Amino acid sequence: MTFLLLAFQPLQAQDEGPELRWGAKIGVNLARISDDPGLQDMDTGLGTEFGIYGRIGDRFYIQPGLDFITYKSHIIRTVQPRPGERDAFVTHYLRVPVLVGYRTNYEGSVLSHLRFFAGPAFAYNVGVKDNNLNVRRRDVRNAQFSLNGGVGFDIRFLNFDVTYHHGLRTMFNDNNAEGKTRAFSLTAGIAF
Repeated sequence: MTFLLLAFQPLQAQDEGPELRWGAKIGVNLARISDDPGLQDMDTGLGTEFGIYGRIGDRFYIQPGLDFITYKSHIIRTVQPRPGERDAFVTHYLRVPVLVGYRTNYEGSVLSHLRFFAGPAFAYNVGVKDNNLNVRRRDVRNAQFSLNGGVGFDIRFLNFDVTYHHGLRTMFNDNNAEGKTRAFSLTAGIAF
């Protein structure tokens, strides 16, 4: 009997495979555009984001996801219909991040499992809100790439993340454009 149990134990371990957890998150972001010769002035704006993800693995994990994000900045362009007027520049993206992470074994009385993660993301522009700056969707690059990195922690089935998003492509289609997206996001989510 002991021999049979030992013989089938490796088969059971192989069938389990890596751990898979699904989750949903919602949060806010602070976004701005880096220095750009086409902009006279720019301020950080408060945007939103929500999405779903799958976390594959336990201590070391891969976390692909799908997010809907809204970035908002207040800008004054060098060339615009009403010179010197500041308006909100709001863009909407579908973002696909693929994060690689490490989760600690820390088990505190309230919070646990501190996580560190980083990875690339692809975002596709799905819209630009009407504005007084004469910036339309055709003026903004559709495809955006960024590098993301951050930390997070868990409280039971809840998770909280702080992430920095560093855009690699220029925001505008203009040949002289240099401005790229820089954003911090704070999200809260549930895992199941």
